Amino acid sequence: MVVLRDQDYPVSGGSLKFDFMRPDGEGPYPLVVFIHGGGWISGDKSMYREEAGWLVPQGFACACIEYRLAPLYPFPVPVADCQAFVRYARENATQLGIDRENVTAMGNSAGGHMALMLGLCQNRFDESDSLAERVDAVVDICGLTDLRNPRQANYELAMAFLEQFMDGPYEGREDVWAQASPVTYVRDVEARFLVIHGTQDEVVPIAQSEELVRLLQAQGGEVKFCPLEDEGHSFTYEGWDRIRSEYLGFLTKVRAAR
Repeated sequence: MVVLRDQDYPVSGGSLKFDFMRPDGEGPYPLVVFIHGGGWISGDKSMYREEAGWLVPQGFACACIEYRLAPLYPFPVPVADCQAFVRYARENATQLGIDRENVTAMGNSAGGHMALMLGLCQNRFDESDSLAERVDAVVDICGLTDLRNPRQANYELAMAFLEQFMDGPYEGREDVWAQASPVTYVRDVEARFLVIHGTQDEVVPIAQSEELVRLLQAQGGEVKFCPLEDEGHSFTYEGWDRIRSEYLGFLTKVRAAR
């Protein structure tokens, strides 16, 4: 296994770190970009390191990335950082030994939200007027999908994180909150999606995922929805085993389609 720690990738105004792993050999290997959760205000790239170590022997390259955190860096900075990594990975695909046309974004909670943004948003969230390079597939685990009408669509617990991520309250800035909503961008869908959500999630209502899946299906998108019975926002060992089985099957199917 090839393991590279604390590698740099460029973002607007500087650079950030990522850890990279892939099987031995030249490849190219499908790339899974792991985006950690933490309500956009906490967490770091080490949170998916163990998962990457499990996935690499299955024939995938993995990148665990850092992104700048709110409230110091509110939306759209964290999303722009994740988009910047996708561009970097594709531009350096040969050196990394990855397949630039088989890139999956995977994350949970806030990371799931940003994975969805990478699969759906055609615009870049930095200073550029260029189009974004959307990922080819998304694994979204209990991510927020709709920040519009947040007090009715989300539990109160999530509002504390959302207002820090969005740099203030919803009222008077409704258009900005809509720009941070993955459902806003469900059109001309090209990526494949796996959406996983616990039926007893106490932080992000499962209705958020159900609505996203409905919209994707209406657009003819390729999406699999996996509700996990009796699982909350944090998963049991049995629940995570089910998640592993689902996403490995999904990634294997995406790889075979190439």
